[in-house]
Amino acid sequence: MIVGNDYADRNAAPPPKAADLNRKWYSLPFLACFAVLCQLHIAQAQDRTLTLEGPVDPDTVGKYIDLLLDEDHSLTIADVKSESPDPFSPIATRVPDVGYSDAMVWLRLRLENVAARTADWRLHFKENFKQIFHVYIVDDSGRTTHPLAQDHDSAFSTRPVAHPEVVVPLSLKPGEAATVYVRFWTEGATYLPLAIETAESFTEVSTRQTAKQFIYYGMMVILIVAALLAGIVLRHPIFPAYIAYSTATLVYIMHVDGVAFQYLWPGLPAFNSYASVVAGGSYAVFGAIYARIFLNTPKYHRVVDKFLLAVILITATMMVSGLFVEPRLIKKYLILVVLFAVALFTVAALLAARHRFKQVRFYVFAWLGATGSAMLMMARHWFGIEVTQEFQHDSMRVVMIFDAVMMGLAIVDRYHQLREERQKALRASLEQAQRNLDMNTRLRNLEARYELALETTTKHKQHIENTVHDIRQPLHALRLAVQGVMSDKKAGPTQNYADIYDSFDYLEALVSDHLKGPAPNQVRKTSDEINLGEILSSVHEMFVPDAEIKGLRFRFVATSLVTPVPALAAMRIVSNLVSNAIKYTPSGKLLLGVRRLKDGCRIEMHDTGPGLTSETFKQACRRGARLDSAFTVSDGEGHGLAIVVELAERYGYDFELLSKGDTGTALGVTIPFQQEQPG
Repeated sequence: MIVGNDYADRNAAPPPKAADLNRKWYSLPFLACFAVLCQLHIAQAQDRTLTLEGPVDPDTVGKYIDLLLDEDHSLTIADVKSESPDPFSPIATRVPDVGYSDAMVWLRLRLENVAARTADWRLHFKENFKQIFHVYIVDDSGRTTHPLAQDHDSAFSTRPVAHPEVVVPLSLKPGEAATVYVRFWTEGATYLPLAIETAESFTEVSTRQTAKQFIYYGMMVILIVAALLAGIVLRHPIFPAYIAYSTATLVYIMHVDGVAFQYLWPGLPAFNSYASVVAGGSYAVFGAIYARIFLNTPKYHRVVDKFLLAVILITATMMVSGLFVEPRLIKKYLILVVLFAVALFTVAALLAARHRFKQVRFYVFAWLGATGSAMLMMARHWFGIEVTQEFQHDSMRVVMIFDAVMMGLAIVDRYHQLREERQKALRASLEQAQRNLDMNTRLRNLEARYELALETTTKHKQHIENTVHDIRQPLHALRLAVQGVMSDKKAGPTQNYADIYDSFDYLEALVSDHLKGPAPNQVRKTSDEINLGEILSSVHEMFVPDAEIKGLRFRFVATSLVTPVPALAAMRIVSNLVSNAIKYTPSGKLLLGVRRLKDGCRIEMHDTGPGLTSETFKQACRRGARLDSAFTVSDGEGHGLAIVVELAERYGYDFELLSKGDTGTALGVTIPFQQEQPG
């Protein structure tokens, strides 16, 4: 009713029309259906409870997990329990995964135990490490327990269950229910599968997983130790590169499995947070080094070699820069770098296989497998393709074992090929050495023959010089004697003819002997005894005319000494001594004779020419040598005393200087008795 209005009916609503009443009745069924649907949706939202009858796999658990992202890291467990309206929403992926996010991630899972005999459960997170990792359990009474509290400085020993992956015990009696809250933050991927196991099933899973892991580790260690022993024995740089590459691969897999944090550095959570960068980067760096050495890219593929060097430089830079910039970005983009490195290794192997397939075949097989595993990792981390972590890790283990085995086989195969190449090269070298030796031998033989020819020519030349020298003076004396006889119209005494005929005999024998060539140095016993007096007398008679022409008085001391000496050799020795004395004595006298000694005799030649010292005597005995004083007194070629020296050495006689003064020269040739004479 409106005050001041005397017509009350105007304040009342007008009566409804029949058509309006009909529309209201028609809308009631639709309103009822909508209310039912809303009630069903609210009921489903309120009843997201996972009933536990036994072990539950991560895919099934993921259907019941709700998600909340705390962007400013400000929420606590009290906030998320009491906050209204409900901030959680079901996850949109198979398992919890929001990519590379800096937000604090909250997960919620409602559980109810309907198993009749099981009260001991395990929350098995399929992840080895998160920088911040907390698990809260809220029972139906609202009581909150905090079984897992892991922060940046939490060592491995603070975990409630000593297992490579994060495992939280859960006590839930039959018929009881509880809500599990998970709060975590990571520098890497937020991927976090969760499985629920009973105590017994978890023991079986853990045993199977440990056996699988250590079989892989054992195989890798065997390959590394084999490469180490081979490197010690063979000392080739390929083995240290392979050891470093295989070790980086092993450490990376151990880190992914969580075994590295459990056994290698359990007290270094900060390093474990960055270990994936160190191990993964080392895998790329040492893989590039191994590829450069094995494929010899600096020699055969210079462009690829530059890319390999770039991979080494970029990866090392990222590993170091991760200490100063956001590690999350380094981890994200390092996956791309490792993928590019593996692809580059594969491309380099394929390029090498075009021309050297037999040498790099196992290397190609190895990197083809590694490329598949790397692409699987990239598909999960970059493109969000859902691949179970267990499948990914198992594929990595299989691929890495296959890769390591193929790399080892590649080294063995390459070493075998290198050994065959060395053997071929050695055989070729031996054949070449044999050819060189044969050529050198033939060359030496030719050189020896050439030297022999030169020596023979020299001997023949010396022999001819000796012949000319030995014949010249006797022939001159014989010519004078013949001319004297022919100019004497009266017949001379018979002795003059005998001397002339003796000279003819000597010269003819001398020429005949010289025409035979140089006598070999053979030793034979002289059986004929020769009267030295006759030889000296013949030589005296032969050279008297020459001495008289120069005004020299030539006296001969007769002797009856008989000794076994070659007559021609003795006559040549005496002739050269007499000829030399006549040439180099300008005036005075000459004396020729034989002196008896205890064990032999000595033919002596004395003159009044220039004297000789020991040094000038040695010089005068050299073939072709003439003293300075000789150029002023006589013409000559310097062969006389050299011939005496050669004959004396051939027959074992001693030729010496008897005089020591500056005037007059006395020379002697000592002939021993009972001496085997060379022919």
